[in-house]
Amino acid sequence: MFKSNWNEIFMLSRILKIIFVFSLTSTLTIFFIQLFNFKEKILKLKNYDQYESSNIVILTGGANRIKDGLKIIDNFETTKKVKLNILVSGTGKGFSKNSLRKQLGPKFNPELIKCCVELDSVSKNTFTNASETFKWTQKNNIKEFVLITSNYHMPRAFLEFNNSMPNLKIYKFTITPSKHDIEKWLSSYQTFSLIFKEFCKYMVASLRIKIFQI
Repeated sequence: MFKSNWNEIFMLSRILKIIFVFSLTSTLTIFFIQLFNFKEKILKLKNYDQYESSNIVILTGGANRIKDGLKIIDNFETTKKVKLNILVSGTGKGFSKNSLRKQLGPKFNPELIKCCVELDSVSKNTFTNASETFKWTQKNNIKEFVLITSNYHMPRAFLEFNNSMPNLKIYKFTITPSKHDIEKWLSSYQTFSLIFKEFCKYMVASLRIKIFQI
C-alpha cells in the first residue's frame, strides 16, 4: 500500500514535470516567434513621404534623434513654403532652444528653431510623450501630424500615440540608427539587446492598453 502510494506520487510528479517543460517550451517558442515578427515589423516600416503635413513631432531618447529629426524637417521646409509646427517631446528640464541651436550646429537654419519649435520638457517616457503631444494638438487645433522617432521605437510609439489620439491622423517617419543594423540583429549583442528590450516594452504597453484601456 505504502509502495503503491509512492509510485502514484512519482508518476504524478513526472507528469507535472512534463507539463511544465512543455508549457515553458511552448511559451518560449511563441515569445521568440513574436520577437522575430517584431523585428520584421520594424524592417517593413515605410516612411511618410508626401510632405503634406506642417505638424511634426520628434521624440527624444535615441542617439542623435533630435538632430536627425530636425534635418529631416529641414528638407520638409525646402519642399513647401508653409509655417511648420514642431514639437520636440521629452527634452528634459533645462533644455532650451539655445541648447538645441548648439546641438545642431551653425549649418542648421536657426530661424526654423526660433519660429516653429516648441519644447516639451515634461515627458519622461513614451506614454507621457503621447499624453503631452495630445495636449499640444488640442492647444494648436491640430488634426494630423508626422511622428518622427527611431525605427525600433516606432511600433511602441505609434501604439501609444494611436491609443491617446485615435481620431487624429498620425504619419510615421523613422530614423535608422547608424550604430544598429537591425537586419543583422543576431550578429550584434547590443542590437539584439535593443530589440529584445523594446519588444518587451511593446508587449507590456499592448497588454496595459488591452486590459486597463489606458
